[in-house]
Amino acid sequence: MTIAVEAWRLREAARGAIVAGEPRRAFDLVSEAQETQATPAGGALLRLSAWLAASRDASGQ
Repeated sequence: MTIAVEAWRLREAARGAIVAGEPRRAFDLVSEAQETQATPAGGALLRLSAWLAASRDASGQ
């Protein structure tokens, strides 16, 4: 149960980082969450944060 809670907290922090406009930080957090306990929702969040980070890098922000 503790592992699941830690992964959930990391995913929640990643969601917050996306809202705050920090996709690279979100990617790092959700990557750690997925290493701790992989979930389908975490996989989707990982893909989203990777896409947002790449988009931001491509636009030079």
